[in-house]
Amino acid sequence: MLSYLTAIAYDSQTNNLYIADTGNHRVMQYQHGSSVGNVIAGGHGYGSNTSQLSTPYGLYFDVFSNSLVICNAGMPRIVWWRIGDYNGTIVAGNDSTSLNYPFGVSVDPMGNIYVADMGTHRIQFFRSGQFVGRTIAGITGVNGTNATVLNQPRWVTLDKQLNLYVSDTDNHRVQMFRRY
Repeated sequence: MLSYLTAIAYDSQTNNLYIADTGNHRVMQYQHGSSVGNVIAGGHGYGSNTSQLSTPYGLYFDVFSNSLVICNAGMPRIVWWRIGDYNGTIVAGNDSTSLNYPFGVSVDPMGNIYVADMGTHRIQFFRSGQFVGRTIAGITGVNGTNATVLNQPRWVTLDKQLNLYVSDTDNHRVQMFRRY
């Protein structure tokens, strides 16, 4: 049984739907037309092992690598999980100070990762292949209502020009940050 669903991702090539089954610490895959899903990531209980997830919130399906990028909020880290693999690979947040409750994630065509780091009111940018991120929106640890700060950002997405859109949840708005 599914428990506390928080995100979905869609593979337009296979029509598969991926669902963050947060309460069960796993990601489920549903093939087109099926009401029965398969565990595709996690599913081995709450934990920090590479085969486990801990409160997965955000999902992004990367068509180029046939992988899911998962906000593993309970650890807190970002995990890259190739479809069909038993384990995921930590790609961001490999130490306890890097992220604080990562909630939403997006990836650009170059493989750079954008994370809505809800607990610190910021958006973190991780260059492809690098574990150290930098803040590109919001101010670390500061919330507020003016245009330069965020208050519990939860989701991020990019348009074709790589402008960043952020759901600034507790400010009840969506903010756009132009490509820098």
